[in-house]
Amino acid sequence: MSEPFVLQGQGDQLWLVHPPQDPYGDGFVYTIATELHELGMAASTVAKVDDLHASLGTTLPGFLERLAADWEGWGGTRTWTSMERELVLDARHDGRGRVSLGVTLRAPGPDWDDTAWSARSVFVLEAGEEMTRLAGDLTHFLRT
Repeated sequence: MSEPFVLQGQGDQLWLVHPPQDPYGDGFVYTIATELHELGMAASTVAKVDDLHASLGTTLPGFLERLAADWEGWGGTRTWTSMERELVLDARHDGRGRVSLGVTLRAPGPDWDDTAWSARSVFVLEAGEEMTRLAGDLTHFLRT
């Protein structure tokens, strides 16, 4: 098994993304096992995601690439959500060159009434090179 992709934040803050799997063999729906670790907290889930190779704006790679391309900033919060909300990313630009990237994990499977557990951690990244490197590295990891 391949090593996971790791985003290291401050201290022991980690977001791990394991290699995508194609459980149905159709190339349209993938699953990604993912973990968060911070200050003694550990959470993991398996998220269903759309075709990772599509260039549509709904994909995780597309979301990250748009954040990197808009390094000069944007207003409000941008959000990407996996198919059944097991993985949610939210990003805010502070207007001074930093992006706060929130990673939320939820229990696997549909949770239409918001009663499942969730865990969240926020990573602060430099909006230019650091965000571009994250987008490129994670996109390459997910698409290989």
